[in-house]
Amino acid sequence: MAEIHLAHAADLKGWRAHVRALLADNTDPSTVAWNIRPPPDLFESNIQPDLPSASIDLKISREHAALISAVIQSSDAERFRLLHQFVYGLHCNTPSDASLEARLSELHEEAQKAAIDLRAQFITAFEQEENNSLFRLSPACPVLAGQAKQLSEIRVEPWVITTPDLSIRWDGNILYYGAGSLHKPHEATYPVKAGQGYWAQLPELIVSSSEYILGAATSIEVERALAADCRRCALWQPANRTIFGEGAHEAALMFVGEQPGDQEDQLGHPFVGPAGQVFDKALVAANIERRSIYLTNAVKHFKFQKRGARRIHQKPDSAEMRACLPWLQAEQRIMKPKVIVMLGVTAATSILQRAVTISRERSRPIPLEDGAIGIVTVHPSYLLRLPDADARERETRRFEEDLRLAASLLTESQPLFH
Repeated sequence: MAEIHLAHAADLKGWRAHVRALLADNTDPSTVAWNIRPPPDLFESNIQPDLPSASIDLKISREHAALISAVIQSSDAERFRLLHQFVYGLHCNTPSDASLEARLSELHEEAQKAAIDLRAQFITAFEQEENNSLFRLSPACPVLAGQAKQLSEIRVEPWVITTPDLSIRWDGNILYYGAGSLHKPHEATYPVKAGQGYWAQLPELIVSSSEYILGAATSIEVERALAADCRRCALWQPANRTIFGEGAHEAALMFVGEQPGDQEDQLGHPFVGPAGQVFDKALVAANIERRSIYLTNAVKHFKFQKRGARRIHQKPDSAEMRACLPWLQAEQRIMKPKVIVMLGVTAATSILQRAVTISRERSRPIPLEDGAIGIVTVHPSYLLRLPDADARERETRRFEEDLRLAASLLTESQPLFH
């Protein structure tokens, strides 16, 4: 029996090279044993893995490529053999094996769940300790190496993940891989950049969110983990990342804006750009602590038009708002806020699901279907656009009053609506 050694649990490049060679020799998958045996030079940056090279006529569909990439990251010890058997059948044009395809589908789902769990744990770890940059994970999971890119998009700030077998460092710009160092992370070294040596061509795994956005997810961490791969509209392609909501888990007060801007897309957090600074000052004036609220946007990706080096904000259209609505509804369902402040017409239209004129509906309590109270007001970016200083001062005071109104509704002892 032939024995194939792969460098690590997510060694898609090695598996692919060996499978092509096996197919070229017409080797029966049942005669091949696959295992993981890390080479001594696993974490050397300038190494070129010694892999077989074979030329074969094999075309893999995008769907099958995604399946292979996902199943490679499952935890089943037989995954490499099963995938070899699957590709062997494609190459030989044999009738499909229903039981094999069902098994691979199960492993695909398992890998997706593992990726979601990893992301949710990662998010939770850094939310619990805001200034922490270390995430210990034991045992390591096969999805970790391939999920590092998504984790760097979820948390832009530098971080380190340590496991018994693998450590990963994100310095804010580049991912590095190193040997496991669970108990002494300060002694770990990270000699290999992502894309080098044995850490090139790592498998991707795009998480499907359809079943969860219909109501299955039970935590904001899971929703945020799912949203990192949102493809419900085309806005994800030019944007750097999904900007999901953030804030207190028990927040009774939710603020909804339009969409992230240029700074938010770069820094990975909602309301951290110029409009966010205006918003923060208004919160202080209204005696509301930002850490006590939940802050999100109706649309989770930055829509813009490129003009030279600048990215100019573009208003999301109705189709993009509809595409993002399930995420907003999930945030409402999980957070269960008592008061929702709608910052601008896009937010108000998404929450109320009807046409909204700010001047007619501003500054008054609106009953929402889930029992919460809605308040419509302007988006803080509106204040930035006012050219007249007196008008800007007047409108800023009015905006602050709207925020005070929202906060006061939290303390009402009697129901406002019957």
